[in-house]
Amino acid sequence: MEQLYKELKNFGKVRPNASLAKFSNFNIGGPADFLIETTKTDTLIGLLNFLSGEGIEYLVLGGGSNVLFPDEGFRGAVIKISNIKYQISNLTIDAEAGMDLSKLVELSIQNKFTGLEWAAGIPGSVGGAIRGNAGAHYAFTGGEMKDTLETVSVWRDGEVVELFRGECEFGYRDSVFKHNTDVVLSGRFQLVIGGAKKSLEMTQKIVAERQAKQDHHSSAGSFFKNIMLEKWPGDVAKLPERFLNYKKIAAGWVIEQVGLKGYRVGGAMVSPNHGNFIINLGGATQADVLGVVEKVTIEVYNRYGVELESEVQIVR
Repeated sequence: MEQLYKELKNFGKVRPNASLAKFSNFNIGGPADFLIETTKTDTLIGLLNFLSGEGIEYLVLGGGSNVLFPDEGFRGAVIKISNIKYQISNLTIDAEAGMDLSKLVELSIQNKFTGLEWAAGIPGSVGGAIRGNAGAHYAFTGGEMKDTLETVSVWRDGEVVELFRGECEFGYRDSVFKHNTDVVLSGRFQLVIGGAKKSLEMTQKIVAERQAKQDHHSSAGSFFKNIMLEKWPGDVAKLPERFLNYKKIAAGWVIEQVGLKGYRVGGAMVSPNHGNFIINLGGATQADVLGVVEKVTIEVYNRYGVELESEVQIVR
């Protein structure tokens, strides 16, 4: 282990026996053998090549906003991507994977671009948002990463590959990167001219709306994906009109209908403020969260005949 530690120091700051709870918005998780933080894309590529060549298990971490770590930790190396360089040219922004999504929105507004306002207030990194095709919907606006993303640069089995949007197999909170071993390095966003004042007003409204729904406890935000309208087995005419317009049924609403707001297992609980938030009341374990998840998924299936899908990456 000492020799490996020395090797890993060539690629960035190394923390042995690092608590993963500190790197997750859930504030849950045991220690990783090593946590390596990279700040340069070339170094990240070198680290990925080294770990894959040595057969060392590794996990890539962005902002930690959408991940639930195991209580026993991770045997191997966790890579914390903190690469945040960017380049603005004409109507495009090239952003490295470690950049905060909020910073990308800020850069867009500063340069009088429009198209990313919907992402205001969403935690996490650009790389993680691309991987999960992050998105948001409000009565007055909405969008997903795929709407403005032009190309993605990824590490793939020792090579750097550039993919066009159509090659990324984007879906609702999904992409090809959730199903293969590619590591997102950066993304290029194609935007259009807007108005900084209008965009700023919109983002302020969005942030205020998001904050009104949030809980003060640790959480990964929305835990389950919303349900596509075409997959709803019941009478759609009985659903609130907003879901018919949105073509999706809010998972939080469904969970509220089965009376599980406030349901608790150990230190984990369905938020009393939002049915799709599972919060850490303090000292919650992954097992506690999964206990809540199991109860929610069973009750929703028994009542409505639909299977909720996790939006959060559960590391086991």
